[in-house]
Amino acid sequence: MVAAKGWRAIGRKHLPESTDGACPLLNRENGHCLIYSDRPFGCRTHFCDAAGGPYARKLVLDLIRRLEEVDRQLRGDGPRKIQAALASALEETR
Repeated sequence: MVAAKGWRAIGRKHLPESTDGACPLLNRENGHCLIYSDRPFGCRTHFCDAAGGPYARKLVLDLIRRLEEVDRQLRGDGPRKIQAALASALEETR
């Protein structure tokens, strides 16, 4: 929900299509997140090597699994692509 509110706060209502696999919330000109201060938890925790961070995924795999378990215990939605999660949140906050 925070990401959807951040998206709307910058004057956006709909998500652009991303055909190249890049995050639709990135400014294509400079690569910066358009909703940086309102970015989802998953974006805030991408510090592994696969996301360009300093750690190999195998070093943070335990943390990822523990976060997935917390999500299950809280009856969360589980991992979803940012486009699907934000689209749902935008619908819910209309």
